Amino acid sequence: MIKYTNISFIEYYDLSVEERKEKPYCIKYSNGNKYWLVKDKLHKEDGPAAILLTAILPKGNHWYSYNEWYLYGKRYLFEEWCNKLNKTDEEKVFLKLKYS
Repeated sequence: MIKYTNISFIEYYDLSVEERKEKPYCIKYSNGNKYWLVKDKLHKEDGPAAILLTAILPKGNHWYSYNEWYLYGKRYLFEEWCNKLNKTDEEKVFLKLKYS
């Protein structure tokens, strides 16, 4: 499994292009969005490479997340991503429960 270095978006964008490619990063924005990058491309093999949070304020403080699944910078639908990584049916169910 890939070990990501947690970093803020400000810290990440202060890095040089070479430094961004040296190691995997998990970038957290102040609005709660998270992005996982390997060699400056969205990539994650054990969950979504992008988690985008959306607030629905008129009904209260409800937060919903929208997940995007990437491998080496290429976006996939959840099922395609699972198939590329040969995820078992059990793993698919776990991921659906964890990220829905």
